[in-house]
Amino acid sequence: MQEEHLVSVKHTEDWFLSQLYMANKDDNETLRILQTLNRYVKISNRDIFYSIDIINEKTIRFKPISELADDCLITVSLFEKHINKLHKYRAAPPVCWYIKIGTSSFEKLGYYDIARNYDFWIDFIREHIFA
Repeated sequence: MQEEHLVSVKHTEDWFLSQLYMANKDDNETLRILQTLNRYVKISNRDIFYSIDIINEKTIRFKPISELADDCLITVSLFEKHINKLHKYRAAPPVCWYIKIGTSSFEKLGYYDIARNYDFWIDFIREHIFA
């Protein structure tokens, strides 16, 4: 029987960082992906499938580019099948839309390496972080 490796919530960031360094990418790129993962784990009530936030019953806003970049990367990495179902049955944007928005958002933030390596990061998050 294979033992599961459980990580204390208190040490999640350390574990993420140790996994991300296995990617062997530039530190700036690695630390920005760490920020993405931390945002996803720490804010549980986020709606990562949409580009707007409902602040209250009278206020909505477009998400800031940094949140949009993070949400698109996590959404495609973890929920590709769900995105395809939403696209098919609810006319939501397809996976390629999330990839394009995520890539261009990271570019606008100045993280050109993440945009260039977007497919790599999608696969890495799937295989090494949330496998």
